[in-house]
Amino acid sequence: MTGFQLFQHAILRVFRNLDEALAVSGLIWIAILVCQILAFGSLDMEGMAESDAPMMGGSSLFLILLSNVVMAIGSCWVAVEWHRYVLEGKRPTSAFPSWSGSRVWGYFGLSLLIGLLIGLFVGILAAFLVSILGSQGAMVLGGLFLMVVIGLPAIYGFLRVSPVLPAIALGGKMRFAEAWSATKPHSATILQAAILSIVSLVALQIIGMRFGSGLFGLIYELVTGWIVLMVNVSLLSSIYEISMRGRFDD
Repeated sequence: MTGFQLFQHAILRVFRNLDEALAVSGLIWIAILVCQILAFGSLDMEGMAESDAPMMGGSSLFLILLSNVVMAIGSCWVAVEWHRYVLEGKRPTSAFPSWSGSRVWGYFGLSLLIGLLIGLFVGILAAFLVSILGSQGAMVLGGLFLMVVIGLPAIYGFLRVSPVLPAIALGGKMRFAEAWSATKPHSATILQAAILSIVSLVALQIIGMRFGSGLFGLIYELVTGWIVLMVNVSLLSSIYEISMRGRFDD
């Protein structure tokens, strides 16, 4: 299996099961959309009222913080329910997904831990590169090169240990060492999928630049954010399947 086939399977799984994908995530993502628009609108209105002063008021700061919290918890909620659908066949029974509190909070906590570990790795690697190249050298090489040098190992490492997240969604537990060992036979495939993930994200960001930073830009980010979330969660499910079951279930 190639990384392209793995990535393609993740994409097709979302769009071939679009009704279920929308049932699992639609209302949650609408809530996220509303929170983001309110936070964006309050910041914009405050800037107009204060002649574009650089300081944010307390209400805007609170709304931005709240929207980020809603985004994080809502994304974990969607991820858990999508994992359960594709790996257990647990279909949505209503327009609003069920709430599996312990699994969602466990998923959120482990995602936060992985994010902190990746952030630490990226920070150390970036500092190491700057110490070798110097700040001017890093600027000459450009952000795209640094994204590949720093981002690719981070995403690859995350995907190698990613089975720990679907395991929580299914009500189990898995150690990082176990996940790393289980994905070892598929390391080349996962590396290729990591490269495709970076290329896709860069392409979406380049397209998003055409929409600017206004309301249309925000809506574009939220729509593409839904696609990225669902495809990435599907990718984690697919990696779990080939690593733990040796096959795809569909």
